[in-house]
Amino acid sequence: MGNKPRLTKGKAIAIILVILMLVTLTALTARERLRLTFLEKAVITVIAPMQNLVSRTAGRVTSVVDTFRHYRELEEENRSLKEELSRLEILHPQLKELRQENYRLRELLQFKAKTDYQLLPAEVIARNPNQWFEILTVDKGSTHGVKQGMPVVTSPGLVGSIYTVAPYSSQVMLLTDPRRGVSALVQRSRDPGIVGTVEGLGGNEGHLIMRNLPPEANIQLGDTIISSGLGPLFPKGLVLGYVLEVGDDEYGLLRYALLEPAANFNRLEELFIVIEWFEEEEEEGEEEEEPTLEEEGEG
Repeated sequence: MGNKPRLTKGKAIAIILVILMLVTLTALTARERLRLTFLEKAVITVIAPMQNLVSRTAGRVTSVVDTFRHYRELEEENRSLKEELSRLEILHPQLKELRQENYRLRELLQFKAKTDYQLLPAEVIARNPNQWFEILTVDKGSTHGVKQGMPVVTSPGLVGSIYTVAPYSSQVMLLTDPRRGVSALVQRSRDPGIVGTVEGLGGNEGHLIMRNLPPEANIQLGDTIISSGLGPLFPKGLVLGYVLEVGDDEYGLLRYALLEPAANFNRLEELFIVIEWFEEEEEEGEEEEEPTLEEEGEG
């Protein structure tokens, strides 16, 4: 058998060029004519499938490119949203903490506005887990005018008193410390002479106990217990706690009351140190002196 003639590269290029020329001429000459020649129809018939194939291929390529571009845009948007979510998750606890601090500070400001005490604000900077209901450290000391024995309060009530003083910090002995005792009375009845001593129970309960109440003491569940003002350490009227239970002591001669502290000793963060207060007796004394001054003026 003889060798079949092969289509060389040059011939193939020549055929393609001829076809392109025919298509071009057909397009140019057909603009002004309503009918095509036989040759033009033949050329169009031959190249139509090729045009269709090229058109569909180009459409698919464009679709793939658009899909890839859209995927990259979605990927970038997803990454941006994840970063924003992470940022918001970090800000959420900070916002919550600021809201709680704002609430506490508002309470302290309201307390300061309605009291006649000279108050020094302080923050808790240290607390020993082994002495959680006994001692804590605040950020005010002798350079700020703090002295040993000064009362420490918060808006709900009495916290304790200054135990030791350093130049820039002080230790506070809490009301729940078993070594602490405060003379107290029942706010509701205010029976004269019916005064007990409020002490800490010790341990991790954080409760208080009012001891040495006489059998006839008018005290009930839910009563508010306040400082009596007897003694030089605490002014009268500071809220100590609320009665949870009333009973007789082990000998049956006196009564006691178990108290829920007014201050939250588990969460102490901002406090006030009472720098100075005015006793009721001093005010009464000043009123007694006024007639003497008037008499001197008349003379």
